[in-house]
Amino acid sequence: MDEIPADMDLVAAIRHVNAQGVRKPWVWVISAGPDDPFYPAGVSLSVGVHNQVGSLNWVTNSASLVPVRGTNTEWVVYHLAGMHDTPIPPHAEVPVDTVFEVLAEFLDTRVRPTKIEWQEAAPLSSIPHDHTGEPPATVIT
Repeated sequence: MDEIPADMDLVAAIRHVNAQGVRKPWVWVISAGPDDPFYPAGVSLSVGVHNQVGSLNWVTNSASLVPVRGTNTEWVVYHLAGMHDTPIPPHAEVPVDTVFEVLAEFLDTRVRPTKIEWQEAAPLSSIPHDHTGEPPATVIT
């Protein structure tokens, strides 16, 4: 967060990307706290967009949370900065306008947003694997 230029409206920038018509889901990770990802007080909010739907995932060094009212029932794939496959846990998807509201709150407060209720996310170990033991190459259409 500290690297975001003061005159940049990050919510508007991500809204603009989404308004162009996102063919595959994109996700960004916005972090607050020291650069060290293992620092106990470090937190991050993953925000994804895919046209009318988006995703939210709140992460600390001891917890991973998703919205209580998230709509996806299985793991889905978003693309970090539009490029790298990133697994998104069940219940992380919400209407995209909710994503923008939650991101705006986080940028203002630097703490877990309260605009939605959160629940513990499914563990990474619950990602489905194919017969080779590798996660399936899932493409969201």
